[in-house]
Amino acid sequence: MAIAFLTAQVGLAVAQGQSHIKLPLDSPIVRTIDAGAGATLVVSDQGEVIRFNPNVENGQPESLAALAQPIADLVPLRDLSATLILDRDGQLRLLRDGATDSEFLLPAPVQGKLFAAGKGRALLADADGNYTLIDVTSKTATPVQTFPDFKTNLKLYDDLSLAGFQSGESLQLVDVGAGESLTSLPIGEAIDFDVSKARSLVAVASRFGGVQIWDLVQQEPLDFILGMLDDVWYLKFLESGDLLTLTRPGVATIYSSQDWRPVHTFQVPPMSELRFANVSANNELMLTTDAESVHTIPLVQYGAAARLAPSGYVPVKLWYATNRLPGEQSSSLSSRLVQWICQADVIAVLTIIGVLTATLTFFTMQKGWRLLSSVAVAAASILVLAAGLFALVDRNAKSASADPEDYFGNVLDESGEVAWGRCEVTVPVDRLPGEINEPRSFLGFQEAANPEKHFIITSVEPTSSESIIDEVKAQGEPEEILVFVHGYNVPFAAAAKRTAQLKVDLNIQGEAFFFSWPSHGDLSRYLADEDNAELSKDPFQEMLKTISEPFPNVRIHLIGHSMGTRIIHESIRQLHADRSPVLTSLDSLVLAAPDIDRRQFRSELAETVRELNLPITLYASANDKALMVSGQLHNNSRLGDVFPEPVVMAGVETIDCSMIDTDWLGHGYYGDSRDLLQDLIQVIRDDRPAEQRFGLTAQQIDNEQRYWYLRP
Repeated sequence: MAIAFLTAQVGLAVAQGQSHIKLPLDSPIVRTIDAGAGATLVVSDQGEVIRFNPNVENGQPESLAALAQPIADLVPLRDLSATLILDRDGQLRLLRDGATDSEFLLPAPVQGKLFAAGKGRALLADADGNYTLIDVTSKTATPVQTFPDFKTNLKLYDDLSLAGFQSGESLQLVDVGAGESLTSLPIGEAIDFDVSKARSLVAVASRFGGVQIWDLVQQEPLDFILGMLDDVWYLKFLESGDLLTLTRPGVATIYSSQDWRPVHTFQVPPMSELRFANVSANNELMLTTDAESVHTIPLVQYGAAARLAPSGYVPVKLWYATNRLPGEQSSSLSSRLVQWICQADVIAVLTIIGVLTATLTFFTMQKGWRLLSSVAVAAASILVLAAGLFALVDRNAKSASADPEDYFGNVLDESGEVAWGRCEVTVPVDRLPGEINEPRSFLGFQEAANPEKHFIITSVEPTSSESIIDEVKAQGEPEEILVFVHGYNVPFAAAAKRTAQLKVDLNIQGEAFFFSWPSHGDLSRYLADEDNAELSKDPFQEMLKTISEPFPNVRIHLIGHSMGTRIIHESIRQLHADRSPVLTSLDSLVLAAPDIDRRQFRSELAETVRELNLPITLYASANDKALMVSGQLHNNSRLGDVFPEPVVMAGVETIDCSMIDTDWLGHGYYGDSRDLLQDLIQVIRDDRPAEQRFGLTAQQIDNEQRYWYLRP
């Protein structure tokens, strides 16, 4: 997800109502089942059985020591309010709800695995793929026709009438009663699957991070893929028809059955800690871990989609390097006034007040001076209201206590020195990948910041580069490092929050650094930002050298956006000319909506790209209004604009993102769009070339040149 999602340091409550129960077991858990009546049974790999009720606060787990033999497998019989048990002595036994001892039913015809049951029946299969139908009511065991190659990779649906299993690279669906094959779907190499017979759909999780939805009537996949931000480990159709997925880093996502869009994402333990997952009849997600613990997470129904009610946040630690000077944003009174009055809500309110006062004046004045009076009164009302509101907003801003978000201003340190440090950003649990939630504001007045709802910089701590490297080394050499360089109109705080979002959503396991050059964070200061970007090349090169030299084996993922890509472009060109070993540490280079002269890029970096053999991914769009304006100012199209045609050159994979949804400006899609994030994680985490990534469609220009469309 995640992207995946929320794998940084965790100190939070993931969900209201979640329970986390440590069980008195001597060995790891191998199976957890919902036994009905609020009871959950847990079996260890030594056959121990524990029963507990996850919905009872401070409830005591009950050890079923009276069971005759250690357990080999078990399956719930909810219609009989009991559990069918296969013990290691080859006996089938029945454990009724609330009982502490089991009843002998009959000798097991084979020693194997029990599968889902209904109407008092269960299926028992051995390792050779032979299976037997167990009827608990009549205490009989009847062999059922064997289907080839399914072994014990089997899922049963609808009271044992439908079975599904993977055979080779196909999914076989069979009628158990009739012993006939219903269909064979060419799903490829899959990790997990689930069937919704009521809706005639099959969900299949592949080893490439995506989930396909197959139509059983047409026997073909729907024309889209649910994009995961990492490999899916478990998936399940919920009773609502929505689809629940768990990905390897520990991200659960629920997709609406209406349009298959994500409606909620929340954190679970990572796959490395999980042994078993299932959804109970009470609509609870139950997870067992290597630590002999059970997590139960309630999934609450809200309309058509099953959603979780989470709370909490993750504190994400980042490292920064900057050539900004500390201090409040330096701006004149007139500049602050222009920034305030140009806000959409301010314009709307002042316009409404002006129209209302003009209308009222027009209809109350006598003819003659009516029109002129209306205009004058409206203008005076706007001026008085604007002056009063701005005075309040500006006074509140200046009298506010020192905020970590304002630690660095927009002034260039002309000495060329690089300031280093660490900062911490809160990332809320209750959000979707790509979202950066901040306190809402109206007319300049902001709501109170809440770490469970908003991205907040809680601390900025200057330190030396040597101290940072020592601290990173103390944790062991990182395998990967994310380095982010922001673009034009971005203050220090916004750069930190975007880096935290990328670290979490891309599931970066190593360290995350960002280089914050002194952009003014002001739409009107474009030319000044260009000058500051030009003067930031040397400090950025110093940062790259400082990070890479102590860690010769690290993989550096370098992501640049907008005008920040100019700093990267010039730095790589210079480092290559100097034959710097820094470039050997670069594992991937991503240029997102680059505000670079495309002629300059072709002439200056083409040879460097060929010699470095460095994967470069270029994200461009025809809907990027910011780059359209930049192209007009410079009288030449920018690298991140696909008009009049996309830039295609050897060593660069160009991805046309024009089809994905963006905001009105269309310039921040690199971090906001889930569709792009799912592609980006394949670039960074999997090192996959474009031709091997899902969600892309190749557009051939000639026999040698092509680019790709990113499909929404």
